[in-house]
Formats: sequence, C-alpha cells, structure tokens
Amino acid sequence: MFEQWTSVILSFFLFIALGVIIYATGRRATRPENEKYKTYTCGEPFDKVSISPDNFYRAAKKSIGIKDLRELHSGKLSDYLLWFVVGVAIILILVVWT
Repeated sequence: MFEQWTSVILSFFLFIALGVIIYATGRRATRPENEKYKTYTCGEPFDKVSISPDNFYRAAKKSIGIKDLRELHSGKLSDYLLWFVVGVAIILILVVWT
C-alpha cells in the first residue's frame, strides 16, 4: 500500500532538505532601503497613514490574548516560508500514516 507513496515522500523530504540548505547558505544581513519605509496606495505615494499598526491588530491581540505580536515573528518572509513548509510536512506525515 505504501509503495506508491514512498517515492513521493522521499522526493518531498529531499526538496525540503534542499530548500533548508539554500535557505541556510543564502541568508545575509542586509539593511532595507529608505524607499521600503514609505507608504504607497495603488502605486502612488501616500503620506498620511490613518490606521496605526497597533490599532490594526487590536482585534487579534484581544481575541488571542497576546500582549505584543512583535514577539511572535521576525518579519522576514523566509522565516514565514520555513514555518509553512514545516507545517505542510507535518500535515503530509499525518495524512499518509493515518
């Protein structure tokens, strides 16, 4: 029964290992450009931001009971992608072996 899944699972974990190797060797400390701190709306510069980040996430902070959301994440896209891949791997393992 598992013969057909063996190659799929092996390929999946090989791709994950390759991704982790690329991720580990590709990280470098960079500083964001000043342009990344500017706010844009529909491609046009937007000087006034009416909603602060604290107000935007207030509902999530209240419902989850977290005091500060900044403690939970680094803000780096590569870290989010790593957690996503780990989560998908766990789900795949649970689906295959149950």
